Amino acid sequence: MHPLKKIPAKNNRSRKMIARALMGMGVLALFMVATTHFDITSQVKGIFLLKGKKGSLFELKDDLYLGDGSRLISGVDFGDPRFSFFSRMHRHKPGEAYLYYEWNRSDGSGFVRNFMPGGEQLLTCFARYEENESEYVHGLFVGGGLPAGVQGDDAVKMAETGMAYFDGKRWYHVWCSVNEAITPGDSGGTILPSRWKFLGSKVLKESDKGLAIMSSHAVDVAGVPLRMDRYAYFRAGDPYFILSVVIRNIGGDTASFVYCYGDDPWVGDFGSSAGNVGWVKDGTINFEQSVDPYKYDFAGMYDYGNSVLGKGHHYTMTANFIEWLGSNRPDLVFFSNAPGSFSRNEGMDVPLASNERFIGLQWGPHELKPGRSESFTLAVGMAGYDPKTGFPVKPEIKLKDVP
Repeated sequence: MHPLKKIPAKNNRSRKMIARALMGMGVLALFMVATTHFDITSQVKGIFLLKGKKGSLFELKDDLYLGDGSRLISGVDFGDPRFSFFSRMHRHKPGEAYLYYEWNRSDGSGFVRNFMPGGEQLLTCFARYEENESEYVHGLFVGGGLPAGVQGDDAVKMAETGMAYFDGKRWYHVWCSVNEAITPGDSGGTILPSRWKFLGSKVLKESDKGLAIMSSHAVDVAGVPLRMDRYAYFRAGDPYFILSVVIRNIGGDTASFVYCYGDDPWVGDFGSSAGNVGWVKDGTINFEQSVDPYKYDFAGMYDYGNSVLGKGHHYTMTANFIEWLGSNRPDLVFFSNAPGSFSRNEGMDVPLASNERFIGLQWGPHELKPGRSESFTLAVGMAGYDPKTGFPVKPEIKLKDVP
């Protein structure tokens, strides 16, 4: 017989240490599972650990939206150049305009990169943000950003949110998260997009030259159910997209409603309206006021400097625009210092001076009988700049060329 070999004490200690480590990892895993809300989508933009909300201590996500950054504890963004093997983003093709997009059909969110022949690009994000710091928006609503732009409170990075323009050197903010709402025609009670029931979305047509996306929604206005179908059309090289909104009364009673579309866009630099004024085809607008939607067919904000405040014209010169298309023109187009309101007092000039300088469009109150529909069509985008006149130049809208 051979004597039993004695196991060295050192090996026993190693095994005990390994067992304790595994037990500790198991306890940690159980703790994370018990205290963490897992929000995993099909997009997989990275791995992000956030402070929890709605009853959980932590939240683990594979994507990051505008509004999440302040809760971020740690994360890995697969869009980071260091992890470029995870990234599917196309690169500039010299002399060629083309589109690249990602769209989550079930969640109703995504983005479109419109690459210009010279290497510039216009990024438009849809439904990648929180509304009222608690609810996410789903569907074709401009707003939010990709993980690289929304981490923390870095205003320079967050210029790459909403609709943003890259000139080859830096990003310029063009549009922020849209201020859109429906209200009953005879009373208050604003209904924001996060409260509209998301019915689904789909890509209607796609290529590197043209893109069409649709999202559908339901909303109850004063007891009358309405269905909303939204369509976004992009064409490679065009610094805008076409938004068509169709509202149908699917109830048994006449609906009375007001539809509003607007934004306090922080044109130029994210977080600041310091240089923002309004503009129309024949001049700038420095005061709160409405403009005639029949005399004009577009309006925008321009990062130029408000001369009535003694500001010089040393800002970014970035300009955006909204053009209303078709016969259903807005009943009201206005510029103001806050979303949803402006001074109507005759003889009282109120300069555009706040950090929420706003452009708003309003249709209604309109009545919609059962089974009938009403549509609104807009071109939403970025204007060019004429260095000779120092004035924005709106691009020609080629509605017939959408996919």
